[in-house]
Amino acid sequence: MTERASEQRIREMRDSGQLSGLPGEGAPLPYDPDADAGDAWAARHLVRASRARPEWVTLRQEIGAMRSRLTARVRAHLVWLDRREAQLDGLPAERILREVAATRVADERIRGELGAAVDDFNALVRKHNLVVSSAALHVHLATLEDLVARERHSATNS
Repeated sequence: MTERASEQRIREMRDSGQLSGLPGEGAPLPYDPDADAGDAWAARHLVRASRARPEWVTLRQEIGAMRSRLTARVRAHLVWLDRREAQLDGLPAERILREVAATRVADERIRGELGAAVDDFNALVRKHNLVVSSAALHVHLATLEDLVARERHSATNS
């Protein structure tokens, strides 16, 4: 059917009353946020309707979630270290050396795990920075030392 034929068919249906009483009859058409898109209307409409996003947007959300988890792990470890130090202060002298050594071993193990998590985080950041369209949108890499320093600073200021 050509456009002219379809318009004629709609006009005939309207004139015969076949289009009367339909749901929404007489109501204004819903607002189209893509009305100002001109020739790009279809593309913009499809992208919005399908909720398609550039890969870097999804990566940025993953980076934010990963940063939050990593920060929480660092914070929890620092709290554990502070509590452990308080416990060590109250121990008898004969137990202090053994407990300090155990604390050091646990701290090194956890810092190793945190370091691996920072490496995973930085791999995701590098992937994001490769696909993002502008250097202004790049995300900074993290170091365990910076995360620890930031958490210690926020703990002293709260």
